[in-house]
Amino acid sequence: MTDDLEKARQKRKRRQATKPAGAFGLGGAKKRRADEVMAKVDAAAERRDQADYYAGRAPTPDRITSALNIRGLYGPEVDEALGGVEPMVDEWESGERVPTFAQVKALAVLTGFPVRFFYQPPGPSLAGGIMCGPGGCTPV
Repeated sequence: MTDDLEKARQKRKRRQATKPAGAFGLGGAKKRRADEVMAKVDAAAERRDQADYYAGRAPTPDRITSALNIRGLYGPEVDEALGGVEPMVDEWESGERVPTFAQVKALAVLTGFPVRFFYQPPGPSLAGGIMCGPGGCTPV
C-alpha cells in the first residue's frame, strides 16, 4: 500500500505545472491555437474596415522605400502619381512625414503591394545580397 501511495504522489508531481508560482497564461499547443484564432480575428478586422484598422498606426518608412525600389519607381513622377509634389514621398521614406491612409492605399495600388505590407515591421536587410529582375541580377 505504501508503494501505491508513493507512486500516486510521484504521478501527481509529474503532472503539476513546471511554471514558477505566479506564472499565468496558456502553454504549448493551447497557446499556438489561441495565437491562430487571434490572427484570424485580426485579419477579419482588417478586411472589415481597413481605414479604421490602421487608424493611429504609421506605415514603416523602410517598407515604402523597399516597395518603390522593387518596382523601380523613382523621382517626382511617383509624387505626382500619388497626388503630391516633390519631396512628399522622400519625406515619407525618411520618416519626416506620415502619409494618410488614402495615400498609403494609393501607394499600394501604384506598387502592387497590399496595404498591410506598409504597416509591417522592417524586413531583413538586403545588404550584401543580390536582387534579380527582368534586366538581370545586381548586387545590393
